[in-house]
Amino acid sequence: MKNLVKSILVIGVGIALLSSCVLGRPAKEEAPVRSITVSGSGSVSVKPDMVSMKFIVKNTGWNCPQTAERNAINTSNTIAAIKEAGIPESDISTYDYSITQDNSHTYAGEYTVRNTIAVLIRNIDLTGKVIDAAVKNNTGANGITSFEYLVSDKATALREARTLAIKNAQDAASLLAGASGCKVNGVLEIREDYTSAGRGNDMMFKAVSMEVGGTPTPIVEGNVTITSNVTVKYELSN
Repeated sequence: MKNLVKSILVIGVGIALLSSCVLGRPAKEEAPVRSITVSGSGSVSVKPDMVSMKFIVKNTGWNCPQTAERNAINTSNTIAAIKEAGIPESDISTYDYSITQDNSHTYAGEYTVRNTIAVLIRNIDLTGKVIDAAVKNNTGANGITSFEYLVSDKATALREARTLAIKNAQDAASLLAGASGCKVNGVLEIREDYTSAGRGNDMMFKAVSMEVGGTPTPIVEGNVTITSNVTVKYELSN
């Protein structure tokens, strides 16, 4: 029995020593991954086929209810004129509405009522006609606070811009890696953001009261530039 106990103790001590040796052995450190991070950009210009506009209807007065009522009439007239120019009601919406009171010494107490109407013009050829209808025919609109060209289907252009951006990043990585005696081995990470910009954004036009039959407003559409910006992290090898 004593010999059996001694054998069990010896085996237990041996297992404990073996475990401590295994646990105490330092893990093999992995070599750090060598990498390079570069940026790439690609842009594609396309012709716009839509326009987004915002018309402002503004009225001032010393009596708040009367000023608000006058603004409501002018706004209704403006919307009716825009619809008559060929824009469906579904593409017309109230973007902003406010009533404020002047606290300055010059016009203290005077009220200002503003109603901003957002209009989406899906047929770009109607742009000039819509502007004329809203601001030239004494409907009540005071001006345009925003004018932006849009592209209804920009998926194809965005795909091209992304392809150009990645190629731009790959070329930069290959050039830098080759100059330092390395090779690009693979992609570790990709980050992207893209922008779509057309001429005329955040422009302000003051309306001039004109009678029907004046010179039509000329609209010459520019291009919409879709840009993809990528940041790519590549693994390097010898």
